[in-house]
Amino acid sequence: MGSSDMDDKKQQKDNNSTLESVTDPKGLIAVYKKNGTFDRQRKSMLENFKKSETHSNLLLKLKLMVENKIKNDPTILTKNRGKMAALIQGGIINEHMQQKKNSKNDTSLLSIVDKDIQEKIIDSPEFHDIVKTELKDIKRRLLGISDEDYAKQLEEEKRNKELELEKLRKEDMEREYAYKNNFKIKNLNTSYKVTKVPRFNISSNRNSLREEDAGLNGHNGAGSSKSGSENKSKDVKYLMY
Repeated sequence: MGSSDMDDKKQQKDNNSTLESVTDPKGLIAVYKKNGTFDRQRKSMLENFKKSETHSNLLLKLKLMVENKIKNDPTILTKNRGKMAALIQGGIINEHMQQKKNSKNDTSLLSIVDKDIQEKIIDSPEFHDIVKTELKDIKRRLLGISDEDYAKQLEEEKRNKELELEKLRKEDMEREYAYKNNFKIKNLNTSYKVTKVPRFNISSNRNSLREEDAGLNGHNGAGSSKSGSENKSKDVKYLMY
């Protein structure tokens, strides 16, 4: 076997190991840190933080805390910078621990920083997209994808994303339209609902009517027989005269 064949196999082995490291998240993050992208992102975020209102509030709160410590113990000023920094740092940590333990609304210095990190980094879709784009760019460079081919890939991904969003938007509109139509049909059913006639017990009503009619007939019969006897007596008296 010649030396050229051995070199080719070694190169192929190195390429395979590179591809494996690219597909491995830990390997990709390692490259992300080594090539300086992570450091640039960190510096950019720090500059943005210094320009934010959170940073101004943080400095004001820190200034008030230091002034209060000096007021309570003026000997702090006689200490060197290292000891002063350690005392201030200890005060910040103690304040955070006390408020975290005794109050639900933690307004300590560390809490302000934690909330800003949570909003700007951990829960930020914008930041996630930035890091995702940077990692994809690193991966395609390691895979040897040219700028032109990568631009085509990004354009294709953009079109697919737009189509997916359009599909979701149409589905939302269809659901809303179906819901409104269903709501209208329910309203029509309730507004034109036929009121049913109350049900009566006809057989019992008929029996009661028959009983009333029989009573009336009996009463009329007695009255007619009485008037007939009276007429007969009148006729007898007339004949006697």
